[in-house]
Amino acid sequence: MTRHVIIDGNNLFHAMHDCAPLPTIGRETLVKIVERWAKRSEDDVTLIFDGPVPREGLAKQMTSSRITVRFSAPATADDLIAAMIQRARNPETIRVISSDKALRHEAAYRRCLHTGAAGFVAELFSSEAKPKSAPPTSCEKPDKVTPEEAREWLDVFGVDDDDAEPFDGYDAMIE
Repeated sequence: MTRHVIIDGNNLFHAMHDCAPLPTIGRETLVKIVERWAKRSEDDVTLIFDGPVPREGLAKQMTSSRITVRFSAPATADDLIAAMIQRARNPETIRVISSDKALRHEAAYRRCLHTGAAGFVAELFSSEAKPKSAPPTSCEKPDKVTPEEAREWLDVFGVDDDDAEPFDGYDAMIE
């Protein structure tokens, strides 16, 4: 059964800054990372950001053929997500990604699956398409990056393996 995953974009964006094994990213990169996850998961995905639609150049960078990207103005993303949950005919097919307590309560009340933003960040960076039964709730740094994960990130950022330089870790940068 296809699930509809509704993501609180700003909430996930802040969790990415705290938890992701990446340097700071922008919203357009977040869209690409979620899009890559969505291709593996085969779920329908709506990513909702607070505020108005950005100017044309950035709005174009944030478009996706795989996921729906929405902006909430004049309401909040939380308001739109809550309304989507309340209007759903089959709320058990909805998965809400947010760390917001009110959304977590609304999702539980309507029997939607709910995942906190930090747990979803861990899922975005795992090699599996579907969530584990209990996603991590903390932002622990991974011990090592596997060659497969490194290849995935090269793909995400459009870097050819031949162009990539070997990386010996942050310790080598400090020396």
